[in-house]
Amino acid sequence: METSRQSLWSKNFAVFFLSSFCMSIGFQFLSPMLPLYATNVLGAPQSQIGYLIGGYSLAALVIRPYAGYAFDFMGRKKMYVIAMGMLAVISFFYPLSSTFFLLVLVRSLHGVCFGLTSTGSGAIVADILPFERRSEGIGYFGLAQTISSALGPALALSIMGDNQYKKLFLIASVLIVFAFAFSSMIALPKQVKPTRAINLKSLLEKRVYRVSALNMLVGVVNGTVMSYILIYSKEIGIVNGGVYFLGNSIGVAVTRLFTGKLVDKHGPKYVVTFGFISFIAGIIVLSMSTGLISYIIAAVLMGLGNGIIMPCLQAMTINIVEPENRGVASTTYYALTDIGVGGGAIILGMMTKYVSLRDMFLYNGLFLLIPLILFHIYVMNDYNRKLALITAQN
Repeated sequence: METSRQSLWSKNFAVFFLSSFCMSIGFQFLSPMLPLYATNVLGAPQSQIGYLIGGYSLAALVIRPYAGYAFDFMGRKKMYVIAMGMLAVISFFYPLSSTFFLLVLVRSLHGVCFGLTSTGSGAIVADILPFERRSEGIGYFGLAQTISSALGPALALSIMGDNQYKKLFLIASVLIVFAFAFSSMIALPKQVKPTRAINLKSLLEKRVYRVSALNMLVGVVNGTVMSYILIYSKEIGIVNGGVYFLGNSIGVAVTRLFTGKLVDKHGPKYVVTFGFISFIAGIIVLSMSTGLISYIIAAVLMGLGNGIIMPCLQAMTINIVEPENRGVASTTYYALTDIGVGGGAIILGMMTKYVSLRDMFLYNGLFLLIPLILFHIYVMNDYNRKLALITAQN
């Protein structure tokens, strides 16, 4: 029988979930729609759309090393509330972006704030959850993003109507204000400050490089999909391309029912392998899609893959460091993810001058074989060794 100490849905966890949900649905109102806004309203060429995702992710990358250090040394709640406040303020600048350059600039500033909040959330949720159920709890916490991914794009398209982008931007900003309000209600356990001095070694956690590098490679594909999925849906004749996000979210939601429990009980090896296989199959189906059914099947398969891979790798990252180093470990994990998402969106976006979006998605599917192979020959043994050391210390 579980003790109350092992309960997942404490008041803190519920409030933090609500904060994450409001922030995530605001994010989902913006991210899929900004490429359409850039091309349809601001007249940006398709080959430059990757700069929206790239600027956002690379700006987050710049701030993350300092964010992890600040969260560990200055207090996680204090830093998180400040970051959420900044995020809310900057969100109100989207309606003022009258040129593509200004849009990229605002998006990049938003990326700085996102770099702060996402780094902090990874450490905070680990502080709130009991160790024995951490993978399961992180999976449930990810439902905030799953639900917002399912609802956000469809609601955004409905709100936007006939190019009502400014109305959409305003509602997204208000949602992020609610996220800020909920974040101020969180109460965290007393935090032990690490003794390391601030330098390059203290800003990044080398023990999580291998796991984080896998998510960087996955991020290359996710950045490409996020940038071009709605444009691609129009190319293949799908009227409401937003159904991709619904199908993707269904796939992710299914994984939340079993992934965390399986990983906590049996380890990540076979679960993550299944995730990669599903993701690869999904993006290959996407590259071959000619109609709505195959498009939705691809979305569900990719959701299954992402819903397994990302929380598993995040939990693996947290599991191999001490509690006082979770902030910098999360920094390292997300920083490498930002490199993948941002770099992939920009570089592969430039490829659209020379290859079709259909071919680009196919190449992305083949590319995912690389992290799958590395997971088995380069990561798992290293992870098991480091996990044993941390477990022995406790």
